Amino acid sequence: MKICIVYNAHPTGCSLYRLELPNAHLAEKYPEFDFVSVADLATVSPAELSTVDLFVVNRFWLHGTPDLVQQVYEGLTAFGAKVLYDIDDYWVLESGHPFYKDYTERKTAETIRAHIRLADVVTCSTKHLAEKIYPLNKNVVVLPNCPFLKYAQYTPDPSMERDTEIVKFGWFGAAQHQEDIQVMQSGLDLLGMDRSLDGKYKLYLGGWAAGHPTYADYERMMSWNGKNPNYGRINAADIYSYVTGYNYINVALAPLRDTTFNKLKSELKIVEAGYMKKPIICSDLIPYSDVIKHGQNGFLVPHKKPRNWYKHIRDLMHDKAMVAEMGAALQADVLREFDMDRAGSMRAAIYKTTGRKPTQ
Repeated sequence: MKICIVYNAHPTGCSLYRLELPNAHLAEKYPEFDFVSVADLATVSPAELSTVDLFVVNRFWLHGTPDLVQQVYEGLTAFGAKVLYDIDDYWVLESGHPFYKDYTERKTAETIRAHIRLADVVTCSTKHLAEKIYPLNKNVVVLPNCPFLKYAQYTPDPSMERDTEIVKFGWFGAAQHQEDIQVMQSGLDLLGMDRSLDGKYKLYLGGWAAGHPTYADYERMMSWNGKNPNYGRINAADIYSYVTGYNYINVALAPLRDTTFNKLKSELKIVEAGYMKKPIICSDLIPYSDVIKHGQNGFLVPHKKPRNWYKHIRDLMHDKAMVAEMGAALQADVLREFDMDRAGSMRAAIYKTTGRKPTQ
């Protein structure tokens, strides 16, 4: 079976977890799959289209009107190929999201709905997102985000840790999370004000990009307006190495604003922290609360109790044994629940069931 992976936005986190990692895994395990890839479908000739049995696309095969989306779908399937459409985020943004204006003006939600309706099968990362997809396309399957351990960044490297005598906390993320950082700002302000804790912990902003105004704003919120001497930066890295940043911390932070969009996100921050054996302090919101068991493998912070960010950071900085115990518990949980071999078996079955069948 010839499978064409459409890398129309690579390298990104979505393309890594939804396209590259799972299909690199399948390429090792299933010799019957013949993988090819393309960045721009417009460059594929009719002769090449005719050889493909299954197209695998994340988010868009075309940015355009529903009519144009349908025209491209009909071109992809003209020779009998099928289309697997993958989506990892909800297609409706709330007004506070930095992409809201662009999404609204370009009618992106309408475009994505057209993709979902047309696809022969849809895959997504959580059961919550699948419930939104089902009214548009009943052939939807949940395939969680799973790291592939052949990629070295997912293996903890204790030799990278610095300042081993203190507990280090960190948030990692891209440039669309001002409202999420705001969720824990008041708790981090209390942390900065507590001068009795100076020298007993480090608080890191991961993904730092010099000269980027969004990260400067993150820094303002995380560092008590620059007055917390225990604050530091971890520089940005590419998608193949950024997870190694977890080696510099002991506890991950994952604030999430209470919105429908965020509730339909994947558990990726939990998964990455768990694979790296780090417990997490996170917002008490699905999908995080589907995985985190409060006080066992992390702490859940209710939105109406922002002071608890300060409380749980303070508690963990004084108990390294608890940090290690909770980190081991989260690692065991995510290795069991986000297993690439199991997800790969499900994906392989979808490919075999969906792809064009050989003629007799």
